[in-house]
Amino acid sequence: MQNSKVWQGVKKVYAQYDRLMEKQGFYIVLAICVLVIVISAFYTFKLRDDIDDLPSAAPTRDTQSVAGMEGNQTLSEAQALIKSQGAGQPLSVPTQSAFVLTQPVNGFTGRTFSDTQPQYFAQITAWQIHLGIDLESDYGAIVAACASGTVRSVLTDNEKGLSIQIDHGNGYKSLYCGLSDASYVKAGDPVMQGQTIGHVGNGVLAESDAAPHLHFEIWRNDKPVDPLSVFLGIDTSNTM
Repeated sequence: MQNSKVWQGVKKVYAQYDRLMEKQGFYIVLAICVLVIVISAFYTFKLRDDIDDLPSAAPTRDTQSVAGMEGNQTLSEAQALIKSQGAGQPLSVPTQSAFVLTQPVNGFTGRTFSDTQPQYFAQITAWQIHLGIDLESDYGAIVAACASGTVRSVLTDNEKGLSIQIDHGNGYKSLYCGLSDASYVKAGDPVMQGQTIGHVGNGVLAESDAAPHLHFEIWRNDKPVDPLSVFLGIDTSNTM
């Protein structure tokens, strides 16, 4: 009898639950899901904050990676590699040439240097060597000293016209030929690199049929050298 009452009670509770779920079941399940999501998010953020608060161990000398090295190479590995490649030896730093040119006139190279192969000069209908370069420019354009030095001569030559020679030391001399004016300097004057010394003309006899230009020569230890090679720092003439 007692068991029958218990069973009827259970059936009654189940019937009530069934009616509740039938009417409000969807909302109950939704509420439970939202609650689970909120609880999960709370614990996730709390765990992340706890991790961030942990003190981080500073990398040791041997475990520090070398910037720019592939594979996160350690400092000790990099030092070993550098030592094996000869690091610690004095660096070989190229020294500046004793004589560095600046362009004496704004212009383009016409005739090039040739001390072995003769070139043809139509004005004198002859083949001859050309110991300098011709820098084409406007008639009267400014001519500047290619480097600091001392003026050795200002003279008019039958072949090279009005010319200026500058001694730069270290065995180097520069020669500016065919000028239309050279009144800025005289023999014995010191000049600075870039200082105006004259103006472009067309006074070189064998080249007078060409456009106005500066005939420009460089001599080292009394031997002509290609000015372009000195401009580029690759002068291969004999050393002093």
